[in-house]
Amino acid sequence: MTDDKDRQLSEIRSDIEATRQRLAETLDAIEDRLDVPKRARELLEQTRDRLDALRQERPEVVYGAIAAAVGVVAGVTALIVRASRR
Repeated sequence: MTDDKDRQLSEIRSDIEATRQRLAETLDAIEDRLDVPKRARELLEQTRDRLDALRQERPEVVYGAIAAAVGVVAGVTALIVRASRR
């Protein structure tokens, strides 16, 4: 009888430990997802890597996009200046 009780207690303790481990892993995953600065840094790094790869493969695309962005900023700036003079 005592052997069965010991086995049951051992199984319960083992279940508790496994549950604690799963809970700790779940909390770590939640914490990782909610760490916005860390996720932003990771996203920035991934974007840099992709941009570097694209720049090496197709530099004309990257420089064309930069030129287009500069053109858009210049156009918006011109419109703002023009509207403020009225």
